Amino acid sequence: MKIGINARTFSVSEPGGAVQASKRLTTELVSNTDHEVVLFGAPSLASDFDAEVHSTGFYDRQLWGVLWERLILPRLIRKSDVDVLYCPNGNAPSTEIDTPVVMCIHDVNAQKGWSGGVHGVYRKLTVPAGAEKADAVVTVSEFSKREIVETLDIPKQKVKVIYNGINEVFFQEDSEPFDLPDRYLLFVGSLNPRKNIEGVISAYREIRSELDVELVFIGPENKNIFQSLDMESVEGIHRCGYLDILEVKYAYENAEALVFPSFYEGFGLPPLESLACGTPVVASDRGSLPEVLGDAAVFVNPESTSDIARGIRDVVLGAEITEEQMRQQAMNYTWGSVSQRVMMVFDSVL
Repeated sequence: MKIGINARTFSVSEPGGAVQASKRLTTELVSNTDHEVVLFGAPSLASDFDAEVHSTGFYDRQLWGVLWERLILPRLIRKSDVDVLYCPNGNAPSTEIDTPVVMCIHDVNAQKGWSGGVHGVYRKLTVPAGAEKADAVVTVSEFSKREIVETLDIPKQKVKVIYNGINEVFFQEDSEPFDLPDRYLLFVGSLNPRKNIEGVISAYREIRSELDVELVFIGPENKNIFQSLDMESVEGIHRCGYLDILEVKYAYENAEALVFPSFYEGFGLPPLESLACGTPVVASDRGSLPEVLGDAAVFVNPESTSDIARGIRDVVLGAEITEEQMRQQAMNYTWGSVSQRVMMVFDSVL
């Protein structure tokens, strides 16, 4: 089978969880299957993947990348003679093409109003059209499947659930030390409103003096979030920005807890990565998180500062969740099983 992958989003400088997961699955398909893989995207992808890369007309700027995806990519697909096109970031063609299309939609946060600006408008316009035209839709949780079926009005039998995997680095011993507080709570992820950064900071204010901990943020910078919350006036907050994966692992390993009271998640990789490192998780009781984390986390109401603070107290003072429980839950999610199930979907549309 000759598999084409729309890799337009893979060249962003600070990829979020959905793009990271898509790149990791692509690595698995390239390395551990007997099938030929062709990537459509930036020329730089040739140094990241042992696969053929088609880059005609590609210019690494977001606006042009979107136009390239709509205007030039369909022609490249026809010329490459791929058997199936996989679009891993909700970026399937919005018009009919001759090649069977499998589209992955991690969530419908834009349709739910959790994604603003130009990106939100683009997703609202293109995701429904792509989902309608796609031969199959893959998503990452039963929660997301329900949201997709209800919000995009597509048949539920068209949507297949394949959970994400965890990078094997988080199960290994290696990590990269860097300067961190002696005792700290951790947040890992993109800093946008649906992640409930305000709830994290408010709960931290409530428990800081009581538990003698600081608060560390890891993820792409978002100046608007920081300015609107006046974070500079709160003592003990550290912003580390976007880090190497081994540095992130070190931060997980040494944290008192990961605090992740997100309002809306289609999957949620950081909590599972934290569990893989044996670090307790305080997670929202909304979205996919209860489904994905099972009994291995402490769940809180993301709309209640006092409940988030209660969850932090529970884990820091010794919630009855063992490291073995945490690691075992994380081990349910492997990239080998993900690639096998995706290949089954490819076979089904052929």
